[in-house]
Amino acid sequence: MSAPWAKKFYNRKAWRDLREQLIITANFLCAECGESYLKDSTQLVGHHIKELTPANINDAQIALNPSNIKIICRKCHDKIHQRFEFGNEHNVYLVYGAPCSGKSTYVNQIARRGDLIVDLDAIYSALSGCQYHDNPNNLSRTVFAVRDTLIEQIRLRSGNWNDAYIVGGYPRKLQREQLAAKLGAELIYLETTPEQAKATATMTRGLLAAQWHGYIERWFREFEP
Repeated sequence: MSAPWAKKFYNRKAWRDLREQLIITANFLCAECGESYLKDSTQLVGHHIKELTPANINDAQIALNPSNIKIICRKCHDKIHQRFEFGNEHNVYLVYGAPCSGKSTYVNQIARRGDLIVDLDAIYSALSGCQYHDNPNNLSRTVFAVRDTLIEQIRLRSGNWNDAYIVGGYPRKLQREQLAAKLGAELIYLETTPEQAKATATMTRGLLAAQWHGYIERWFREFEP
């Protein structure tokens, strides 16, 4: 699990924008294995060649220097970090924000092998076989049931997972705060604007962009800071 100072860095707009630019420049290819992630760029992370530390996190020549960052897939990122010793802290994080605000991308950037990630888009894709972000409405009840089962496992601390991340919109303040209290989770908000979210949807959702624009507009209507 990334330290708190690192999590704050990966949540900054400057980092998220730079990562997005580097992915486009890399043609959505992993620099390690060469696999294309054009259909799901959330699986690509920015790996710092010279490792970030509390001492250099604010040094733009290291933290935000494209020459010090390699775009690699999550699988290759996991392999690189296998050399480190990690403790089993069993922390829980509720990552929330508007659709297309970068929630899945943020979690994929900081999560490590053995963490549990509860992400509705990933559940839809796993159960339907559809392209990532193509969420058939008729499967909603089943998908939410699977999500709720996983959340209950997290509440009970059942299983041998390391840290857990619940990824979702959660625009209602009371709903997310009650869930966080129930799970003993830390809240992490991925802030964006409607314009930025829609621009991301247009770039990443293809023929589904208009549908996702609707999701974004509804989220901002319901959002309670």
